[in-house]
Amino acid sequence: MNVTELLAGLQTQHDETTARAGELRDQNQHLTAALAEAEARLADLATTAKVIAELAPAGGDPDQPETNTAYQPS
Repeated sequence: MNVTELLAGLQTQHDETTARAGELRDQNQHLTAALAEAEARLADLATTAKVIAELAPAGGDPDQPETNTAYQPS
């Protein structure tokens, strides 16, 4: 193998590795955005749970089911 072939092979590897690095950067950006969305959703869910817990009656007793008084069998 002569020097010219060696340099050509190195250039090919360099080009392929540059392309792969670009693909990985794109994937990283996508995953970073998806992670940010998931973390925001988790924060929203935690806030919702906190608000519901604060509004729930003390003692954790579930509300009694509503009864419809329009019709009551005899």
